[in-house]
Amino acid sequence: MKNLLLILILFPLIIFAQEPKESIKYEKDNYSIEYPSNWILNDSGENGTKIFLYPTNSESSDVFTENINLILQNLNDSNITIEKYKGIVEKQISGMLTEPKISSSEIENRNGLKCHQLIAEGKSGDYKFKTIIYTYLINKQIYTLTFVTLYENYENNHIESLRIMDSFKLIKN
Repeated sequence: MKNLLLILILFPLIIFAQEPKESIKYEKDNYSIEYPSNWILNDSGENGTKIFLYPTNSESSDVFTENINLILQNLNDSNITIEKYKGIVEKQISGMLTEPKISSSEIENRNGLKCHQLIAEGKSGDYKFKTIIYTYLINKQIYTLTFVTLYENYENNHIESLRIMDSFKLIKN
């Protein structure tokens, strides 16, 4: 009986704690993404990004705020495939970070489209970062969706960031 009473008391607390935050859907041109209402979306185009998302309640301090960004690039080479581009992304990561370590680099199907997913870590300056990159190649356009966080904060915030990244959808033309 005691256990049943404890379950009845704790169950509403568990349900309440798992309530999802309100989600905002952003649609632009031929893509959409959903993010929690406690994140900020900047679509001003600063630093070459189409969108730049970051949480309002970041625990990363003033040093660095975890973020998700989207960059679009036009390709001149119509012969490049997502498989070829996978190798290019892996080389870019190795050139951007010191002590780079790629823990995963796979091509998979996401929302009906081929996607290269890369998970890597490495240093830039005095800080160690962890990143997840989703790359889509559609109609000679590269869509690169990137999540970046300080390495020590990865476990606390990658699940919500992956949910946001997984909500990204492209509309085929």
